[in-house]
Amino acid sequence: EKLVQGDRIGRLRDANNELWDDVRFTREAVLDADNVNSLAAKATREAEKLVQVPRYDAVRLAQAFTKKGSVGGQFNWTDLGFQAGVCFSSLPSNAWFLYGPLDSEYKPKERKKAERRKRQTADDDEVELENPDDVEQKDKKKCDGNELSAVEKHISVIRKTVDKVCRKANDDAKERVDSFKESIGEEEDERTAKKLVKRYLREQSHISAVNALFNPRSFTQTVENVFHFSFLVKEGAASIHARGTDVAAKFDAEPGPVLCKANAPSPETGANKQNTQAVIRLNMRDWRDMVNAYKVEESHIPHRENGKVAGKKSKKKRKSADMS
Repeated sequence: EKLVQGDRIGRLRDANNELWDDVRFTREAVLDADNVNSLAAKATREAEKLVQVPRYDAVRLAQAFTKKGSVGGQFNWTDLGFQAGVCFSSLPSNAWFLYGPLDSEYKPKERKKAERRKRQTADDDEVELENPDDVEQKDKKKCDGNELSAVEKHISVIRKTVDKVCRKANDDAKERVDSFKESIGEEEDERTAKKLVKRYLREQSHISAVNALFNPRSFTQTVENVFHFSFLVKEGAASIHARGTDVAAKFDAEPGPVLCKANAPSPETGANKQNTQAVIRLNMRDWRDMVNAYKVEESHIPHRENGKVAGKKSKKKRKSADMS
C-alpha cells in the first residue's frame, strides 16, 4: 500500500510538470504553485506513516509495573531504574534523517587555517623596524606642509605686491598734490583744504582691484588671486571697496572696485568689529569682459607657471643677457 501511495504521488508530480510546460500567464503559475504545495503536504503525511512507534496504554503499563515490581507491598524503584536505563543507550533502528541514521557518529570537517607566507630576505635582520602610524604621520605632515607652504607663499606674494604698488601710487600722488591744491577753491578754509588733500592722497593710493588681481592670461589664477586676497581682508591686512563716480571725479581717480593695504586691527578693535562675507559670481565671460573693459595687459600679481612665479626666470635671463 505504501509503495502504491508513493507511485501515485510520483505520477501526480510528473503530470504537474507536464502542465508547467504549457504555463503562459501568472494565474496559471499560481495554480501550479498550489499543486506543488498540495503534493508536498501529501508526501509529508505519507513519510510520517513510514515511521511507526509502538503505542502503549498507560493504565495497563502501570498495573504491569506494580504487579512485577512490588516487593513486600512497596514498589522497587531502584530495580525499575536499572531496567529502564538500558533503553536510554539505544536508538530506534527505523528513524532516519537527511544526514543518515541517528546512531552514526558525526565527525565535523576540519578546516585549515589560512596562513600568510612571510617573505624572507637576507637583509631582514639588518632592517630597522618602524611603526606604521609614525610613517603615515610623517608622510601626512610632509604633504600638508608642502601644500600649506605653497598657499602661504602665494598669500605673501600678494601681500608684498599690494604693499609695493600702493606705496608707489602714494609716492606718485605726492608729486601731483600741488596741482590738486591749486584746483581747490579759495572759498574753502585751511582745515577743509587739509582734509581734501589727505583724502586725495588716500584715494590715489588705492589701486584698481581688476588690474591687481585679474590675470589676463589665466582665468584659474584670477580665481586663486581673488580667493587668496580674501585671507588678507579677513586678517585686516588689506581692504577692498567700490569707488563711486562722484568720488572718482572729485579726486581725479578711476571708478570701480579698488583695494589698498590696511593696518591690522588691535585685539580690542578686532573683537568689537563684526566680520561680513560676500559671495561673488565670476565666470569666464565676465572675466574676459572685465579684462577688456579695464584694458589689463599684465596683472600686478605675477603670472605663475607650474606653481612658480614666471617673472623670476625672465629676470634672470635678462640679467644674463645684459652681462653678455
